[in-house]
Amino acid sequence: MFMLSFIFAMVGVLLGVAFFTLMERKVMGLMHYRKGPNKVILLGVLQPMADALKLLTKEYTKIQALKLFMYWLAPVLGIFLMCSMWMWYESLFLTLNNKMKVFSILAIMSISAFVFLLTSWGSNSKYSLIGGYRAVSQIISYEVCFMIFIFSIIYMSKTYNVSFIKMIQEKWWFSLFSLPLFFMWIMMCMAESNRTPFDLAEGESEIVSGFNIEYGGGLFALLFIMEYGMIMFLSFMTSFLFMGMTFSLLKTFFMCFMFVWIRCCFPRVRYDKLMELCWKVCLIYSLSILSVVLCLFFM
Repeated sequence: MFMLSFIFAMVGVLLGVAFFTLMERKVMGLMHYRKGPNKVILLGVLQPMADALKLLTKEYTKIQALKLFMYWLAPVLGIFLMCSMWMWYESLFLTLNNKMKVFSILAIMSISAFVFLLTSWGSNSKYSLIGGYRAVSQIISYEVCFMIFIFSIIYMSKTYNVSFIKMIQEKWWFSLFSLPLFFMWIMMCMAESNRTPFDLAEGESEIVSGFNIEYGGGLFALLFIMEYGMIMFLSFMTSFLFMGMTFSLLKTFFMCFMFVWIRCCFPRVRYDKLMELCWKVCLIYSLSILSVVLCLFFM
């Protein structure tokens, strides 16, 4: 039963990633007044499958045998961590049942920094190493504020049980309780997943493509799936932490759409502004929210 539910979950996630990329390209095409994918089969529906076949049939870059293990380990570790996070999701057919599953998710997310470290170091390139430095420092910095925000939600709910957190939001959502908290959470999700306008780890002009510059073919496809799987999971996490349990699929789709919408509307920020935003704005605000919640709910 465990393996069957795990296989169904992973097939659903991989199909979701495939059609999420199609939705992103379609929406970006409409927002940029151009056509998106529209040639493959009917209106480009099978464009993700064609892209996957193209990537899987390409050869990979030959690097030193000394770093070949790290070069191959990083994408495999990334896809494994992404799948492990989806094992803890809330559904009628729970893959893993644990009252402390929020901390399990946070523990798995914290390991994702090693993926960028191995990717950049194993590529044996100075450009990828610079991109890896940026990615690791960005993720570790924003994870601090990210966890403090989750603690605020947990203390407001007075429980670690995800099901109960969703149930107490049937009448009022946490996102309506504090809109600045919700908007700050969205911003940190984008920084955590390396998305525009915070995609400094792989989009800055002086580092060409960042930590994944030496990757191509099937290994790049694994990194690509990991990134979009994380975006989908953060969207799903936002839906049950801030928007209750009704219509969770529709809310998750809306959050994924918001990721694409913001990518089309906002330019990339400067890296020093990104880190200043974390340590001088997000950290102070998250600690203030946590202090207010502790005073209101535990006095």
